[in-house]
Amino acid sequence: MVPQAGVRVVLGSAFVDPRDPNNGLGNPFAVVIGADVAALSSAQRRDLARRTGAPETVFVDAVRQRTGLQSPSGYELDLTVLTPTGKALGACAHGFIGTVHALTQTGAITAGLDLLITTPSGGSARASLAGDGTVMLQFDSSEPLIAYGRAQALEEIFHVPLPSLAAGLPVLSVGSPKLTVEVAPGAFARLQRQLGGLDYDRLMALQRELNVNGIHLFCRNDITGMPERAIQTNAYLGRDLAVDRATGVSSAAQVSADPRIHAGRQLQITQYTQTGRSAVLTLTKGEGRSVWVGGAASLLGHHSAHPCSS
Repeated sequence: MVPQAGVRVVLGSAFVDPRDPNNGLGNPFAVVIGADVAALSSAQRRDLARRTGAPETVFVDAVRQRTGLQSPSGYELDLTVLTPTGKALGACAHGFIGTVHALTQTGAITAGLDLLITTPSGGSARASLAGDGTVMLQFDSSEPLIAYGRAQALEEIFHVPLPSLAAGLPVLSVGSPKLTVEVAPGAFARLQRQLGGLDYDRLMALQRELNVNGIHLFCRNDITGMPERAIQTNAYLGRDLAVDRATGVSSAAQVSADPRIHAGRQLQITQYTQTGRSAVLTLTKGEGRSVWVGGAASLLGHHSAHPCSS
């Protein structure tokens, strides 16, 4: 086994509270950068993703500069995103946000310029880094699919009564398909308290059956009718990470498809785990199928990485 040189890992959290970036909110990410990243084998990448333990480990395969008439006009980023179990994701939000912050800090890209992000799994997004340190990602949502006859399975998984599902539930995606369930505020609070008792095996079976990357549950504000709180389960991350701390693509897909939200409306959605608030997301609905989602990030520093090759 020979260690691979020229690879570093940047750790951090995205969707932290911008008023207090050290408050412990947000979702951990790992960004793998360096001259030798593109040369890493699939086995080395899976090993690194497992060892970082982050819900999303992003490998920066290439950074290309687009030039205008007189100066750089932006960048194109080729990224590969893996979960701790080695699953490749087409699109993600907190991993993309962490990557933009990491590349800006290391001087690989210049803040203020637009970025086009693509992944080999078919995901894409446009990104920009604002002066306040917030990264905003623009996604385009896919046509919703409808899943029927899942009411009993969902109630057995989450142990709370759900609204009538006769009309089916939407499977929404901006590159990562999620079964989307709206619940009443009271049921949401009860659901949050009982997340530690999720039936993980049934959750995994339902995700495989529907070919989704998670189940997105949200509730609205009683007065405004706008989405306000969200919980996301992701069985593909592994039993210990079945409840995700922050999922921007899930909220982006829901907001993009929500007929109650008009184009140009900006929202703030708080995500929860069983222990309380876990992330703060900012979203703006665009025209057509476009939606922006973003948030602040904090970086914890750089670490040497020694992926091994056989």
